[in-house]
Amino acid sequence: MTPTATLDTPASALNDFLAPAAPEPPPSVLHLDTLPPASAAVGYGELGTGGSLGYEGKTVTVQRTPYSHALSTHPPARVRWELDGEWKTFRCQVALNGDVPTGRSHADFQVYADGRRVAEEYRVSAGAPPRALQADITGARTLELVATTTRWASSHAVWLNPELDRAAPAADVPLLDCLQRVHIHPPAAPIVARRCIATVVSPGFEALLDDLLGSVVANAGCPDARLVVFAVDPNAACRRIAAKYGADVVECTRKAHVNATVKSVMYSAPRVVDAEQFICLDADMLVLDDLDPVFAAIDACAPGAILATREANGFHYDDVEHAVMSVYGGRPGDLARIMGRDGGEGRDRLVVNDGIFAGSRGALQALDSLLREWRGAPRWVDERKDIWWRNQAVFNLAIAHLRCGVELDAVYNVQMNNQDVEMAWEDGRAAARWQGRRARVLHFNGLGRHKCPEWRGLFAKAGDPVTGAGGGDGYAAFVAALRGWVGRHGQRALAWSFYGTADGLNGKVRDPGTFPLFGLLHYLVKSNGCARVLETGTARGVSAACLASAVAHRRGAAVVTVDREAFAQRDDLWAALPPAARGCIQPRTGDSLEVLDAAIERGERYDAALLDSLHEEEYVHAEFQRAVQLVCPGGLILFHDAFLPGATVGRALLRIEADGYNVTRLWGAECGFAEDDGQGFAIVENRRRAGAGAPQ
Repeated sequence: MTPTATLDTPASALNDFLAPAAPEPPPSVLHLDTLPPASAAVGYGELGTGGSLGYEGKTVTVQRTPYSHALSTHPPARVRWELDGEWKTFRCQVALNGDVPTGRSHADFQVYADGRRVAEEYRVSAGAPPRALQADITGARTLELVATTTRWASSHAVWLNPELDRAAPAADVPLLDCLQRVHIHPPAAPIVARRCIATVVSPGFEALLDDLLGSVVANAGCPDARLVVFAVDPNAACRRIAAKYGADVVECTRKAHVNATVKSVMYSAPRVVDAEQFICLDADMLVLDDLDPVFAAIDACAPGAILATREANGFHYDDVEHAVMSVYGGRPGDLARIMGRDGGEGRDRLVVNDGIFAGSRGALQALDSLLREWRGAPRWVDERKDIWWRNQAVFNLAIAHLRCGVELDAVYNVQMNNQDVEMAWEDGRAAARWQGRRARVLHFNGLGRHKCPEWRGLFAKAGDPVTGAGGGDGYAAFVAALRGWVGRHGQRALAWSFYGTADGLNGKVRDPGTFPLFGLLHYLVKSNGCARVLETGTARGVSAACLASAVAHRRGAAVVTVDREAFAQRDDLWAALPPAARGCIQPRTGDSLEVLDAAIERGERYDAALLDSLHEEEYVHAEFQRAVQLVCPGGLILFHDAFLPGATVGRALLRIEADGYNVTRLWGAECGFAEDDGQGFAIVENRRRAGAGAPQ
């Protein structure tokens, strides 16, 4: 019965009756498949919601369980939702639909909140149980679900029971490595890098770690790579040595007996290190030459490739099964026990040693995910305490199963267990000759542990190695962008730059190997500690790009560049720069004197200035008078075209000297090889000479 109000109803009750009903509180949990997406693109059919697969009238069913709440996203797929910023958690399970035969296909799943990757699961195979996925999306305004695959046919990727929750994510459970050797404790601050070199250590092996890391920073040629040490039950010495080389420590606690099998923690490296590329090394290695080609090879190989050298440097094994039986103490039927089913992986003829292995984030994620599915692998590894390297057999089977193995040259892992080398000093560096070739990495494994004792500790004894990447090689990034830009627009686009010809019509580069004129500008600004730089005369933006590459890594970096108009092609060059360099360029349009006056009024301060707009005496001198107010005391004020024929910059420099400033002129020597076209360059320290009179 519907209640009604009468004349006898008390006033308070009447007010309650007439008041509008309180709004329903927002749900604390929402199924994402009930919320319309802002955009959706899938590789086959249409986006499936509410239990629909999105094609052929099929429904989402995984391991015989139907799901009424699911998202079906056949890769390549990207689905985006607009959120209100109030949700804190996204959770679901990911799988391939049950209509796909076991092993037929696979998919990778990634979750992005406001463009930042917050969760992922790689190499989810058809027939495998669903995997739980949870992400912290606190405050996010956009949520994107992405599915990709390298096996398009039948990749029926589904997100099961996808939910948004206003409550905070559940606390993370301790993370086990994929072979259950150790508990991994992710560091509080995320480890984020483009490239990572990782190793593992436990107490008693600190000296090996010291020598390995010392050889990496001395010889690997990868200063930008983040060094990461997985330390099992670490002591003070482990932490001290890692700190010596600026390495991040990921602390682990043992779950099983500590032996060589703990290196399996590196198979799970992407779970705690957010890097695009990985090189994983045993601690009993010495790096004697450049590892950059290995990183480059990762880029050159197909997605998912894992690079490693052959076991025993080519000692003959018929195939992986032969190695499992002869080296790892296997018995008939073991392959099925390890993997759950024997799919013929044992017939793969590439048998590798995992002393060094390398791959992309996705490749190692796929390896880790696969090994977690092999429930029998940890038990098999533990069965023979006298064969403490059984993890390597499982590694070989995984590579064979994934069909991702790529053979690295043996010089990257000369295994001293059954090899010998000739050590000597060559070109001022420690070098090892093996089979007439120069070895890049020595692996003192097994019986080789005590070989070449006079060369051990060579790098560890350096008490204060040079470590880290600093600001990185911004100049190389600038030159790469410049080459691509000039390749499209020709040298003529360099007119009005340091490599412009004196007539202002063309450009000419005499040393395209290093572009030394730009190199001077870059390193002059960088070595002087500059973060904020002012430039007048943007033109096509080449000098601005060079300056940005010198300061982008510093806090508060900015290159404020001024010109009367935005010239064609400059945005094209700036767009090719790395994001940090591109982002710190701040173009302003107008007469430079007026723009500088406005900057003075606002109280802006700069560490350096490059004056390169109108090359006329009065104008240059007027710019300088304003620059001395904007640039910090002792900062650099630079002038291009100091000797330009037909210009009067030189006369302005004479007046600046008369005003009490020291002027150094470059590129005007009467002998040697001219790099520029006789235009010249000048440097002024923004500090007047002691005793100098008032400015003219």
